[in-house]
Amino acid sequence: MTSLQWTETAPGSGSVSTADGRPLARYSWSAEKNHPYFSEVRPLQHTGVLTNTAPWDHRWHHGLWWSWKHINGVLYWEDHEDYGGGGDGLGRSLVVEHEVDEEDGDLAIRETLSWSPVATGRPVLEERRILHLHTDLDGVLGWALDWDSEWTALEQAALTVTSYPEHWWGGYAGLNYRAARSMAAGETILASGDRTGREAIHSHPGEWGALLGKVDGAGTDEPNAPAFGGVALLVHPGNPLTPTPLYVFSAEDEFGFLASAPLMHQPLQLAQGETLRLRHRAVVLGDAVDHAALDRLSRQYGGEETSTAHNPASRKVRQ
Repeated sequence: MTSLQWTETAPGSGSVSTADGRPLARYSWSAEKNHPYFSEVRPLQHTGVLTNTAPWDHRWHHGLWWSWKHINGVLYWEDHEDYGGGGDGLGRSLVVEHEVDEEDGDLAIRETLSWSPVATGRPVLEERRILHLHTDLDGVLGWALDWDSEWTALEQAALTVTSYPEHWWGGYAGLNYRAARSMAAGETILASGDRTGREAIHSHPGEWGALLGKVDGAGTDEPNAPAFGGVALLVHPGNPLTPTPLYVFSAEDEFGFLASAPLMHQPLQLAQGETLRLRHRAVVLGDAVDHAALDRLSRQYGGEETSTAHNPASRKVRQ
């Protein structure tokens, strides 16, 4: 397996690389943006960047990141109130505790986040997040970011999205991947159940979804054999909000976007003191893969033992 290493590059920013110094991603957890995020995500096979960060069309898209949409009517997705229907103002997820551990070639980013309206600064949700970065993948050359989060409601919390299908573009909130624009060439959208293409996947539940395409900046400079890559999002079968819909936007329409969207067809109410735990795996790929390979990765992820970092209950009430 390839060993990973961490370097803090500035306050609120760090980089992930291989042991021999090849860059794989940047991670930002500063308060300057609305959420912590991974940018400049690269595969193991080449140096091409697979993510788009703060693009002109949606400046609040940040490569690979997690965001809810509305909490108690407050908008957490966009950077400004002119978009998204944030009638009750803006909210932010701010990292208040952060540490990184390196062990046996893996990385663990442990954080506590506060989800709060900007107007009051009073936290509504407290999140405990562990990001496990590793290369232990069954039969596929790639690396993975395991997202393991628990949100505890500090007051009653209503988690909602822009309604779908009333609004054809609505329903998003969860773990999100904004693809590099070059990937519009050769765009490939796959999901569990041997499905291919946006129409077969968007708004329908899936154990996993993947968005891939041709990649600029790989360093191979071979037009007859262009670099390829992308990201697969795997949903842990132990999540309470399953089956989980997948949200897909194709570059044929405007841009490449893939997300796990657990609230797409149903809002969620958390009572004060109640905790929600969700787990996902983002697999960073530098080659074409087929359904069989991704099904195998999904089975591997679902068969893992429950992390001891959290209480194994998916939803529980704080005592």
